Amino acid sequence: MIEDTDTVPMTAVTRAMKLTYLQAMLGAASVALTGGAFITGFALKLGADTIHIGLMSTLPMLCILVQLLASAVVERGADRRRMTIIWSLGGVAGWAGILCIPLLGGVVALPQIWLLIGMLTLMTLFAYIAGSARGSWVGDLIPEAMRGAFFGNLFMYSAIVSGAFGLLGGVLMDYLKDREATAFCTLFAIGAGLGLVSVLLYLPQPHVRPARASEDGFRAHLRATFANRPFMVVMLYALLWSLQSIAWPFYATYMLDTVKMSYFWISVTGISAMLTMVLTAPFWGRVVDRYGCRPVLVACTAACVPLPLIWFWLETPLAVTVVVSTVNILGGALGAGISVALSTLVYKATPSAGRAVQFAIYSILVTLAAAPMPTLGGALPGLLARWGITADIRVTFYACIPLILAALFAARAIREAGAGATVELVRRLPFHLRRPASLHAA
Repeated sequence: MIEDTDTVPMTAVTRAMKLTYLQAMLGAASVALTGGAFITGFALKLGADTIHIGLMSTLPMLCILVQLLASAVVERGADRRRMTIIWSLGGVAGWAGILCIPLLGGVVALPQIWLLIGMLTLMTLFAYIAGSARGSWVGDLIPEAMRGAFFGNLFMYSAIVSGAFGLLGGVLMDYLKDREATAFCTLFAIGAGLGLVSVLLYLPQPHVRPARASEDGFRAHLRATFANRPFMVVMLYALLWSLQSIAWPFYATYMLDTVKMSYFWISVTGISAMLTMVLTAPFWGRVVDRYGCRPVLVACTAACVPLPLIWFWLETPLAVTVVVSTVNILGGALGAGISVALSTLVYKATPSAGRAVQFAIYSILVTLAAAPMPTLGGALPGLLARWGITADIRVTFYACIPLILAALFAARAIREAGAGATVELVRRLPFHLRRPASLHAA
């Protein structure tokens, strides 16, 4: 294990970045095999309805409140590497409990779906604590001038592996469709193993001490967060963007339960998005370093507004596969741009001293706003039916349009020192796409 230090040589920073890239790939593989359509399918097998599917997202997100406590511990000088490793290991261990759920039928009075929701909630709690420590750690480890390219590469490597392992998981599930319990257990066990390896890669990474000692009290950092107006506007954008969680759990639910698609073809619909993420994330990183984060957020968010409308005509496996795979070519590129720009901007808008607290408040407010939305989405068709409006779960997809528009207005209000104009970015974007090397020009 590397000892703590006040300064880190560039060779050590480069090595840590490479290890983080590897962790991102292992983590993406783990999430691809344990999340998305697979955990939704597992829940449906345990008897979940749309309300349960919504609660599977809502209840874990409420655990975000623990980040406030974790950030206070970090600002008091806790070892961020140790916190990251211990709580990350706890999250990985939770998969052992999930693997046991099918064996508990008749043994535990609580319905199995509630056991699953409980385990996912506990694992998310651990992840939030680890994430608070890791976010502060990375902020002091990666130089500001390198963060745009760093997050771009991180996103690219994650997308490559996520797409590949999602497809492999779909093949396995369809191959073992007559033995679904075995297939789910196999996927989750492999995913947990990959997650464990990812956690162990924290050990050789240097733990640089905060750039400025945090001498102020927690309340002072709390006040400083809400006084940081540029950061508050960024938070407002992230909050509004996150409200699309009203639909997130139900894409897989609609494809599995209504359209009756196989796991393989569900995975295929995501491949085009992953491919464009892979191809464009490093590009967006260079765009962010050249033009700033704000113009990227504004342009990409505006282009996302009409995308949910495609679902109005999609009711067969063939239609969903062809149309969604095609539209995801654009959606993946736009999502990569938003992810890279937002990840970079939150670091740019926060100081080193108190960053853990500001990150915690950011995560808490954004996540608490998004938390009830999946449950609301699950109940929305029933609520509309009471008013005489017939609608299926796709109504949650269409509800995203006004939410994206609201996020667009927030993006336009962001103030970022040194950022270029959105119009200039859009005008020059085709040229940069043809000649990416032009982004390195002064």
